[in-house]
This record gives sequence, C-alpha cells and structure tokens, in this order.
Amino acid sequence: MSNQSIEQNQSIEQKPSSTAGIVSFFRACANKEKNKQIRGPDYLAKIFFKGWDRFLLKFHRLTLPMARRRVPGTYEYLIARTKFFDDVFKQALVENYPQIVFLGAGYDTRPYRFKDYINQTKIFELDVPTTQQIKRQYLRLSNVSIPKQLHFVPINFNKEDLGEVLINAGFKKNQKTLFIWEGVTEYLTPGAVDSTLDFISSKNSSGSTVAFNYIYKSVIDGTCEYYGAKEIVKAVTKSEEPYQFGIEEGKIEQFLNERGFEAVSHYTTEDLEKKYLTTDDGSLFGRISGYVCIILTVVKT
Repeated sequence: MSNQSIEQNQSIEQKPSSTAGIVSFFRACANKEKNKQIRGPDYLAKIFFKGWDRFLLKFHRLTLPMARRRVPGTYEYLIARTKFFDDVFKQALVENYPQIVFLGAGYDTRPYRFKDYINQTKIFELDVPTTQQIKRQYLRLSNVSIPKQLHFVPINFNKEDLGEVLINAGFKKNQKTLFIWEGVTEYLTPGAVDSTLDFISSKNSSGSTVAFNYIYKSVIDGTCEYYGAKEIVKAVTKSEEPYQFGIEEGKIEQFLNERGFEAVSHYTTEDLEKKYLTTDDGSLFGRISGYVCIILTVVKT
C-alpha cells in the first residue's frame, strides 16, 4: 500500500466517514420523492444530519440537483441499491438466518427499520469506531430503539483481524450467515477484498451468502467511458476515500469461482434500472451510473 493510501485510511479511522454522510443525504432525499414507486425506503436517513447539513436536506429541491449534476447516475443508483439490499436483508430475516453481518455498516438503518422482522437472528454491525460512535449518538438522540439482537462491533480494519474481532463479539463459525457488504469494496485494496472473502469462504458453512456491489476495474485505471464514470473519478480523487478496487467487466463469475463462491444473481446497470426505477407506465425515472453492478453470491458446497 502506498504512503498516500496509508494516510487516507488513517484519516478514515480518525474521523467519521464522509462517504457514509453523502450516501445518507441521497437516501434521505430519495425518501422525499413524490412518486411512491420510486421513493426511497430509508425514512431514518434524515436523523444523521444537524446544523448546515440539515439545512441542505431541508432545501433538497435546490441542493439535490446540484449534487446529481456533480456525480451523474449516483442518486438513481443509490435508490436502486438501497432497495436491493433491503430485499436481501428482509428475506434473510424471514428465512431466520442465524447471523447477519454488516461489513462497514456506515449509517445503515436496516436493523431499525425492519426490527419487527427480527426473531433470533444475531446481527453484527462492523465499522471503524469513529463512524460507529457518531451513528450511535444520532440513534440515541432520535430515540431510535436498538434491537436486543444487534451487536455493535468496532474494528480497525487496517490493524485488526476480521475473524478474531467477529468471534470475540459472539459470532459463530460454520453457521449460515448473510454478509452485507454495501458501498465498501471499491474503497478497499485488492488484498483487503481477498482477505475478507477468504474469511467468509473458509469459516462459514456452505450456503452462507454475501451481497455486495462493485465497480468496473476500468474506473480505477481511468479508461471507463460509461455514463458518470469521469465525474465520479474526479469527485472521489479529491476525497479522503478514493476508489482502489474494481472487477473487470464480464469477469465476476471467474472472480467468484477462484475464491470459493458461486453467483446466485447479478445485476448490471440495466437490470437495476428495469427492476427499481421503471414505473408502471414503462417510463424510466433516471439513468444509473454505467459502471456499477450488484452481486448475490454463496459459499460453494
């Protein structure tokens, strides 16, 4: 890892993730959409804002268009992505998965929005202490009840072993588990992605599931010409959380097979648009960034 990458990762460990805040802003705006078919489901996203940020959210009809122009397709993508991971999480609760793990939970609100669906499933939220502490403060200030099945697990991803931290928090190896890895892989090094997948495939029972999104590798090397790619690269390059990992277009199944997984379902931009952004009259709400995909995969038997 370069010195620049080390410094960037250290800064993320030392203060709350700015990316988590941006995602929450888009989710909160999406929850205000007039069209019920398109409207984002995250009604709790708004609690993570105060001061100037709350002002920006209040006047989202003015601020949101500017944000959308800066990173074309991202708002639409996050509407679809949120709904996809909601579906996966809720289905795992209905099927009474013994365990669900959020890897890099950020300001995810699913355990609180779907708390009535939780029976005996143990849920682990992993994130850096800074982001997790701020999140817990906001939840407390907004009187959001924390399900008793939920465990907050602080972790320094640069220094601590994922498996050791999880097991110390009460995670059981060889139990069927859903891992939700949303909005994370693109910010990790290839080595960090591989080590996480290695832990999941080697320490969990066959049938354990991983849901994650990824970007095309061409975004990283600057050759991607898809809608929104140039703008997002410009935006993240200026941030403290740059993109570091992508998968070659069309190579996802090979990537998974080499690491002990097999694909269950794979969603490209076009798939996400059709499923989540197309209304009953056949009109498309908006285009999604052309370089993003979401995969649902299981540990091989």
